[in-house]
Amino acid sequence: MSKSVLVLFLVSFCPLAFGQLDSNSITVSVYNNANLQPDQAIFAVVVQSSLYTGLDDVLTALQSSGITAANFSSVNTTQEYVNGSTTVLVLQWTFNLAVPLTNTKATISSLTTLQQNIAMQNNGLVLSFSIAGTQISQQLAQSQTCSLSGLVASATTQAQSLAMAGGLTLGSITALSSSISNFVSNPYSTPAPCSITVTFSLARR
Repeated sequence: MSKSVLVLFLVSFCPLAFGQLDSNSITVSVYNNANLQPDQAIFAVVVQSSLYTGLDDVLTALQSSGITAANFSSVNTTQEYVNGSTTVLVLQWTFNLAVPLTNTKATISSLTTLQQNIAMQNNGLVLSFSIAGTQISQQLAQSQTCSLSGLVASATTQAQSLAMAGGLTLGSITALSSSISNFVSNPYSTPAPCSITVTFSLARR
């Protein structure tokens, strides 16, 4: 039973390898690929306003949505056509709102209601929104564990294959470095919580 567990454990690691197949050593890098599935939807909420509207005014209008200054992404000016010919400059405030995938439908309903309420106030604000994508939450990324022994085993297997291809014999580990990170730097990609780089000695057969 323990053998089956070991095989499944090693398969869960996706090696990224590079080697220096010279007469002295080979270096291999591997990282664990947890194959995490996104658990949050990212809404892009855009509020159009006059040039004289400030961030505080926009946040007040969005208060019921739970959007705060922490969700603020950018502001820029754009031209709006009036009566098909005249153009005026307006501001576009963009906010990113991350919600659990299970709350996507409820969030759409809430933002639709807010959109209608803002339109009825006739205060010069116009709200629009869309789903910009999905991401892995910080909480999910941080829940992943990192096994150094599993990564070393994966690196050894990879190095053994490279050594055999070069007609060499794999020796002992001469250097090892590792890194652990559970911060999601890119919300549209799967994080790699930990990785190692291992250098093995080599000998000719």
